[in-house]
Amino acid sequence: MPTYDYVCSSCKYKWEHDSSIKDPPLTSCPKCGSESAKRLISGGTGFLLQGSGWAREGYSNAGK
Repeated sequence: MPTYDYVCSSCKYKWEHDSSIKDPPLTSCPKCGSESAKRLISGGTGFLLQGSGWAREGYSNAGK
């Protein structure tokens, strides 16, 4: 389930919310209650490989 960033246009409060891609964007601010919340465009969280195997060795070392 993706996490979306929101900001309220009235009080400038920023928060995160987990919701389905199919859910409509939130419009109500949890702090002031106004209906002026907007979903922000986010850069995402990136892609991180951890553990042994490809993440540690890298595929470029396949000729060992």
